[in-house]
Amino acid sequence: MSLAVRLAYSNSNPPQRIRSAFQPPAKPSDPARTVTLLEHLRQLQPHALRQSLPRNHTVFAEGDSTDQVYELVSGVVRLAKHTPGGRRHVLDFVMPGEVFGLIENPEHTVTAETVGDAVIVSYSRGALERAAANNPVLRRRLVSHISDNLLTAQQQLLILGCQDAREKIASFLLRLAERSGLRTGNRLELAMGRQDIADHLGLTIETVCRTIRALHRAGTINVPNVHDVTLSDLSGLRALAVEI
Repeated sequence: MSLAVRLAYSNSNPPQRIRSAFQPPAKPSDPARTVTLLEHLRQLQPHALRQSLPRNHTVFAEGDSTDQVYELVSGVVRLAKHTPGGRRHVLDFVMPGEVFGLIENPEHTVTAETVGDAVIVSYSRGALERAAANNPVLRRRLVSHISDNLLTAQQQLLILGCQDAREKIASFLLRLAERSGLRTGNRLELAMGRQDIADHLGLTIETVCRTIRALHRAGTINVPNVHDVTLSDLSGLRALAVEI
């Protein structure tokens, strides 16, 4: 049964609570303010399970049940697809404050792994769907979340279609900066390694390293170390990036 059908017809039993030390923030004081999907999750399941995970820990694997929805509190999570021949394609990176693992499928089609140490919170998908059956605002948030994921996939296809490595790297850095709300002069932390970036953009690790050095020499970015980039010229980065 599809997610849309379940949202329309699932019963109204109260959500099941699961153990956690996680404490949700206070409800917004301004009733006119838009409540995000994450805020709905926290309010519905205040005792959701909070976990601290080590580097390269598998949150869920291809074929696992989609009975849980996840919030990334800190760290970075990569979403990857592994081919039968052993190749890895990194589809996306989850950033802190984002919800992941909510898809229109009974089983996960990708693997989610922590890039470094991370903290996640697991929520019951069944409880979320039961609540959404009687809450039109929550249903709209779910539809919006799924639509955003589709748009992200379309943007990634456009980036992968570029022949120029500079366009790919610039688009990647710009998207991370925008998701983190960064401006010119701000520091962008790259928790993922160069191989992760290469597997995400369809490049070799040598090309990624060479292109980042070229952007550094051009003054578009500054690279003080392997895990940090200073956005020296955000408008210059936008000029190089693919329009998405």
